[in-house]
Amino acid sequence: MEFIWVLVHVATIWMLAVVTPGANVLLTISTALNHDRLLASYSALGVCAATSLWALFGSSSLVIAFTLFPQLYVVMKVLGGSYLIYLGLKQLYKAKSHLNLSNLKQTTQTAVPSKIKIFLTAFITSILNPKTGFFVVSLFSVSLAADQPQGLNLAMIVAVIATMSTITLCWHLVLAFTFSRSSAKAVYQRVSKVVDYVTGGIFTILGVKVIAS
Repeated sequence: MEFIWVLVHVATIWMLAVVTPGANVLLTISTALNHDRLLASYSALGVCAATSLWALFGSSSLVIAFTLFPQLYVVMKVLGGSYLIYLGLKQLYKAKSHLNLSNLKQTTQTAVPSKIKIFLTAFITSILNPKTGFFVVSLFSVSLAADQPQGLNLAMIVAVIATMSTITLCWHLVLAFTFSRSSAKAVYQRVSKVVDYVTGGIFTILGVKVIAS
C-alpha cells in the first residue's frame, strides 16, 4: 500500500512540474503549430527520452556529481542556457522574417525539419537543464527510503522512472495533438509574428536566467 501511495505522491508532483510552462512545453507547442502532429510527436518523444535519462541519473545518484564538482554544474548551466538562447534568437529571426504558415507551405521541401532533428532538439533542450536533474533527485529522495529492502528499492526506481516518463509523454502528446489542429493553426496564422516574437523572447530570457542562476 505504501508503494502505491509513494507513486501517487510522485505522480502528483511530477504532473504539476510537467504542465508548468517552460522551454520543453514551448518547443512542443511551437513544433505543432509550425509543422504537423507527427513532427510534434517526435518532440514529445525527445522530451520523454531526456526525462527518462535524468530519472536514471537520479536513481543512480549520478546527479550528486554536480554537488561534488561545482564546475560541472556551471558547464551544464552555460551549455543549457546558451542552447536556449540559440533557440530564442532563431525564433526571433523567424519572426523578423515573418515566416508564417502560408509561406511555409511554399517552402515545404527546405523548411520542414527531419524527425531526427526535431527529436534531438527536444532531447538536447531537456537534457541540458541541470535544474531538472536536481528536481528528479528530490523526487527520488522522497520515494526511496534507506530502510527499504533492496528489492523494493529497485522496484520503486523502475516504477518512478516509468511514471515520470509516461506522464511526460502523455502531456506532450496532448500538446502536440491540440496545437496541430487546423483551428489552432488558423489562429496562429493570424498572429504568428507576435507568437514567434513572444516565444523567442521567452526562450532567450529562460536561457539567460539558467546561466545567471
